[in-house]
Amino acid sequence: MGLYQRSDSRFWWMSYTMNGEQHQESTKTASKELATKIIKHRESEIVLGLFKVGWAGERMTFDQLSAEFERSHFASLAENTVKGHRAYLKHLKVFFGESRLDRITVEMVEEYRSQRRAQPTQNNTNRTIKGATVNRELECLKCVFDLAVKRKYIPENPAAAVKHFNELRERPIRRMLTVEEELRILEAAPPHLRVAIILLSQTGGRTYSEGFSLRWDQMNFEDKLIRLDNNVKTPGSAEPIPLSEYACEVLQAWNKAQAPKSPFVFPSPHLPGQPISTVKTAWKATLRRAGVPHFPIYTLRHVFCTRLSGVAADAVVERAMRHTSPETKRRYQLGMTDQVRQAVEKSNKKAYGRKKVLRFYDVRPDEKKEGAKAVCN
Repeated sequence: MGLYQRSDSRFWWMSYTMNGEQHQESTKTASKELATKIIKHRESEIVLGLFKVGWAGERMTFDQLSAEFERSHFASLAENTVKGHRAYLKHLKVFFGESRLDRITVEMVEEYRSQRRAQPTQNNTNRTIKGATVNRELECLKCVFDLAVKRKYIPENPAAAVKHFNELRERPIRRMLTVEEELRILEAAPPHLRVAIILLSQTGGRTYSEGFSLRWDQMNFEDKLIRLDNNVKTPGSAEPIPLSEYACEVLQAWNKAQAPKSPFVFPSPHLPGQPISTVKTAWKATLRRAGVPHFPIYTLRHVFCTRLSGVAADAVVERAMRHTSPETKRRYQLGMTDQVRQAVEKSNKKAYGRKKVLRFYDVRPDEKKEGAKAVCN
């Protein structure tokens, strides 16, 4: 490797060997000091494997990479995950589609993040796309570029360093559902949704993958179990779900009331051979009629975890939620203020006994006596 000057150029040129071949390239600078830094940086890139002459990314577009990503990546994913990736790629292709991979930079990804966040939603033009949605698309974009880096199409992932939006700011305040509110919701709900609410709040199942997509052949009323298929979110999720007496009675009554029979517990009203696809509209209308502030129906899984945590050991809660980590349940526990308060009261009784925990004085006792003496004098 070395620097040299050419008679037909005012810039310094550098010469380096890579894979047994000699290469010459302009440093694009007339300063020898800066050219020396550039050639040293190139030398480091070659040693670390971060530089390659003729990267495939110089010829490949994002559309081509996306097609390769689908062929290589989708086969190992669950059906719902594939649907999500297809939706994310649809928007990513609009922005990056014809761009060559070597031209996609961190700044370009940040521009996509800002533009996408400012776009209006399809159903309500007065609202913009949520930051959580943009974050999922950025995560998908990172996976796509990870494949490109792995296959040596580009030296580094331009989406890896892009910051995501803070989703906590957009989420509604999490709060516990009271029994009184639950009864009002059940009274206001249509029959199919009423059964679903009881099922989800009694099992802690995930709304669609473990709730509305259930089939009757997965129900075992004799052993009071729901046996899930292998198409679940995690290996631990495949564990059978125990049914309470309450849930069993409701499901058996729902089974008898259904006519004509469908293989699904919650069949689509238009296509009985398929499960119901969504209950968003019915859920919003039910909450409105019940006079309960809106919250996602998935919160019923949090309610189940919180109620069970108050009466069962951590190991039982972890098994009931089918979590692979005991720490995960903390994200599902809602507003356990009563439990915390009761624990603090027990702690006070143990520490102080029957004595008063705290005495409050406007002034210190000694200062009060000195003040009385001064008045007498």
